[in-house]
Amino acid sequence: MTAPWRIIDLTEFEGEIFASKGHLNAGTKSAALADIVAILFGTKNLIHSSVFDRAAAFDIVLLHCNWANVPTSSTIPWSDNTRVAARHIAQAKLDVPRQKNAWMRIVKAKVKGQANNLRVAGDNDGHRFLVTLADEVRSGDPANVEGQAAKYYWRRFFDDRSFRRVAGGTISFNTHLNYGYSILRGRILRAILEAGLWPSLGIWHSNRSNTFALADDLIEPFRPAVDLVAKSIGGGELDRDAKRALAAVLDMPILRSDLTLSSEISRFSQQFANYVEGKEKFLSVPIFGGEYEEA
Repeated sequence: MTAPWRIIDLTEFEGEIFASKGHLNAGTKSAALADIVAILFGTKNLIHSSVFDRAAAFDIVLLHCNWANVPTSSTIPWSDNTRVAARHIAQAKLDVPRQKNAWMRIVKAKVKGQANNLRVAGDNDGHRFLVTLADEVRSGDPANVEGQAAKYYWRRFFDDRSFRRVAGGTISFNTHLNYGYSILRGRILRAILEAGLWPSLGIWHSNRSNTFALADDLIEPFRPAVDLVAKSIGGGELDRDAKRALAAVLDMPILRSDLTLSSEISRFSQQFANYVEGKEKFLSVPIFGGEYEEA
């Protein structure tokens, strides 16, 4: 799969979009469906039903965006994993101690990834502080270390002590972060379904109205990758070049072994599926810029 076609962004396209002979077609542009992970649609698109049919056949996640080009809903294919029923049951029955242990490891990995970002930015004091804070996370993160780390991290990472991370916000870097996280979420949704898991059965995010609670759990250790790209862009308008850079996050290496985010998302989702079935004692959570959180 070539990098430019992992994510197709049609939010700025005006006209008809259809699928034919194994390709997605929009105006004079065409892309092989087999090379697509997710497609972003906007308010000016006229989408043929053939797109929905072929997207399901090729396991493509469709992200529907609002007037600001921020994804607000999605269409996901049903899983054809042979263990889908067993894994849905195992998810529903996963006991609280194992949920809390998994969440602890996810939070530790996320905070250490944020620490690595501060180190890349030249903030060695911030790096050391977050690494120490990550080691304080306990089962279920009762002290909300994740929140403490986020507050500290966001004040320092963008060199703007007034920056506030607001989901759905449009001020400063928020628009870039929202877009990049949506790219990750779409890829994770596909990986979750491929692993035979159900996206609404999360381990920490458990709001009854959240259809993709598990995706919001598993996305956490990958967020620092988007943060780093957003910082490299430097803010400003979410233009075509910025979107292209953020979409390319899936091809970034997440570990020192140079595995890409896309590959690691698949591995992590499959491992989580084994974890809920009791085939794995602990989760090995990827740390952006590091190795795995196993302790």
